[in-house]
Amino acid sequence: MSCAVAGQARVAWDTALALLRRHERAFRRTARRHSLCADDADDAFGRAVEILLTKAPFDEPARLAAWMHVVTRREAAAVRRERERLLAGARLHPDAAETAAHGLAVDAPGPAERAERRERVVHSAEALAAIKPQERRALALHAEGYSYVEIQGLTGWTYTKVNRCMAEGRKSFLENFARIEAGG
Repeated sequence: MSCAVAGQARVAWDTALALLRRHERAFRRTARRHSLCADDADDAFGRAVEILLTKAPFDEPARLAAWMHVVTRREAAAVRRERERLLAGARLHPDAAETAAHGLAVDAPGPAERAERRERVVHSAEALAAIKPQERRALALHAEGYSYVEIQGLTGWTYTKVNRCMAEGRKSFLENFARIEAGG
């Protein structure tokens, strides 16, 4: 490899690393927005970085971030198509499940069950909207995976307040949900 080619490769590598340092979170958000799950988004981002390192137009650094967003979006779409194809292969028609030798039958919810689920989601949203804002915030943070100590740090509340908001919020939510489900 000549010195000129090695120098160009080093510049490309440095440019790619600088781009990733500045925009990695945005690229990951793009991947997540177009993926079915976080693992698929990670796969898509990894594939996009590989393409960045091998095929990026480093002669246009001003457009490189936009180019990378497009590549990330396309890779996320490709991973999504692969996943959907894999999942679709697992879902067989109930009659075909008996004849499929290696297939995997998955019971898809029918229209009545989907309507019931949607109604339950609406009732949950109504019950959640009826509780106090601080209780709602504590429950939402906990649902996102934050511990009581982390909620304290995010909100500035004491441990006692976090605990009280969680306990009273759960109780109020369940009471409101039961009332709504009963038609009240």
